[in-house]
Amino acid sequence: MHRGILALALGLACQASDALSAQQRRLSVYISADMEGIAALSSTDDPMGPRFMTREVNAAIAGAFNAGATRVVVNDAHGSHANLLQDQLDPRVTLIRGSLKPYGMMEGLDSSFGAVLFVGYHAKARSLGGFAAHTGSGIVADLRINGVSVGEGGMNALYAAWYGVPVAFISGDTLAMTQLRALVPGVVGVAVKTGIWDRAVTTMSPDSAQAAIQRGVERALRGTLTRPPTVTRPVAVELEYCTAIYAEVAEGIPGVRRQGYSTVGFTTPDYPAAYRLIRVLYRHLQP
Repeated sequence: MHRGILALALGLACQASDALSAQQRRLSVYISADMEGIAALSSTDDPMGPRFMTREVNAAIAGAFNAGATRVVVNDAHGSHANLLQDQLDPRVTLIRGSLKPYGMMEGLDSSFGAVLFVGYHAKARSLGGFAAHTGSGIVADLRINGVSVGEGGMNALYAAWYGVPVAFISGDTLAMTQLRALVPGVVGVAVKTGIWDRAVTTMSPDSAQAAIQRGVERALRGTLTRPPTVTRPVAVELEYCTAIYAEVAEGIPGVRRQGYSTVGFTTPDYPAAYRLIRVLYRHLQP
């Protein structure tokens, strides 16, 4: 009898511990922040860009903590990856900064997090009506992972999915929402701007956008989180360049195969390895 009671008590204790661990994981939030999808900007060279980007990230941070987050990590993920104004960033967060990091826009993410938030995201390369639409850099025409065309949002959502972490929220331009929802149907989105042409937008005001982002993050984290998409093994990647010269250089990398006039491909056993090589192929390749 005593043994039965002891076994029951131990079982209940283990269940409580598992529940606590799951809750702690859920309350750890990772933010990947880009700039093209920040409200009020019609150019990423706008001197107000870092200020507006910092304020939108702070709005997402406030929403996360209001929803119960106990840890928030922010990755500055645009261009130089050194855009956020550190003296104006919410002091409760940990910041990842600098462009020379192996996993780029998702550096520092692992299975200890419970949710990912995308702030300031944009549409993929060659998206008609997308503001500053591109994938990784201006040399990429299309990126296909396991046969599916993705932009930075999709590429990064698959990275999170590899670790079992759902993307709960995205803010940015209208097409960025649409494209991510094709991969993550339940993601909460706040469209703060809509592209007219590649360098013109219809946009919310900064204050309105920040308020909407804070509310959206709170709603996303308090609701039922989306199930991450499945990443099958092996991971097959095709990268189509805007011009053939990049494919000619890339095929000199071991494991990278020429698949067409301006397209290369490769296969890896896991997604982090694929992500790292994709980043090399679009960011660090020089003809």
